[in-house]
Amino acid sequence: MAILFNIFISFIVLLICWLLTQAVASYGERLAKRHRSTKFNPTMKVIMRRSGQIVIYIIGLLIVGKIWQIDIRPLWAGLGVAGVAIALGLQETLSNLFAALFVILDKTIQVGAYLRLDDGTVARVEDISWRSTRLLTAAGGTIIMPNRLFTNQKVTTYNETDRGWVLELSAIAGPGSALKEVEAGALAAGLKVAKRYQKKVSQPQVYFEELTPTGLKFKIIIKIDKVADELPARHELLENLITELTKRSCPLVGR
Repeated sequence: MAILFNIFISFIVLLICWLLTQAVASYGERLAKRHRSTKFNPTMKVIMRRSGQIVIYIIGLLIVGKIWQIDIRPLWAGLGVAGVAIALGLQETLSNLFAALFVILDKTIQVGAYLRLDDGTVARVEDISWRSTRLLTAAGGTIIMPNRLFTNQKVTTYNETDRGWVLELSAIAGPGSALKEVEAGALAAGLKVAKRYQKKVSQPQVYFEELTPTGLKFKIIIKIDKVADELPARHELLENLITELTKRSCPLVGR
């Protein structure tokens, strides 16, 4: 009778575990539908759901072991050794996984966000999977970056649909260039590009940064409506800048 009772109780425990895993999966689906605007990554959703289910089953098996009075200490020791070996073998994979979880839970970078990487590359976040982040560059190329490297990047995020995209260009005017002429030429060059790439034109900004051994370093800041236009807009801005400053006898000597 005791054996039959233990079998019955074990069955009930495992059934409860199964029901809990189904409840977790159902709750996760409802939560995802309720927060569609957060663009929660489907791959990460599956990983987190499966992780929760595994934890529930482990707890259930521990309870069953207790019912049958099984000494699980040797099992824990074996799992500990195996866990260390697996962790060492999958160190890079696990670091990518935890980096992905950090990005998703932190919510500072989401699928669809526009950003600028350390090297100046402008890209849109297309997907964040358990191993890598896929980025679509303004030039149409695709960057697949391991998550551990992506999280170590210093990135600038920007919401293109709300505020447009900021385009910056630094340059150096040669010695003897008049400050007012440099500023006027830079503003004229920036305004031409702004009119071409903005529906509602905003005034460009020009800032003098420093005096270098070769001349006066300054920066032009304009806004464009679409991040995909950054490369042609930058090309036209530099072209117009050279033309405008040459007309004002303020040649560019570097960037």
